Amino acid sequence: MKNILLITFVFMLSACSAGYSSSTQVDDKAYLQLAGDFSNTVLIIDDQQPIMLDSGEVNTFKLNGEKVAKFDLPTGSHTVEVLRNNTTVVKRKIYVSNGNTFEVRIP
Repeated sequence: MKNILLITFVFMLSACSAGYSSSTQVDDKAYLQLAGDFSNTVLIIDDQQPIMLDSGEVNTFKLNGEKVAKFDLPTGSHTVEVLRNNTTVVKRKIYVSNGNTFEVRIP
């Protein structure tokens, strides 16, 4: 009887010491996501070349019934400006890190 209890105890201890490992993979890009009314709007990121948001060149999709565009950004600090008819409607200084998406709403 002692041997059976001893063997059972050894098996229980060995089961508790089983190893477990997990890994998390983080995307090495950051994203800017624009949502709202893109009509007659231009996006400027860090004083780079303007992007016409209502042109067919920008890939958009519907999210919760709203038009959305997503752009890759390097991690770090950026200035985002959206103009409509040459008037600034959004101007923000943002910081994005790996795997994060910063959303800007366009009125």
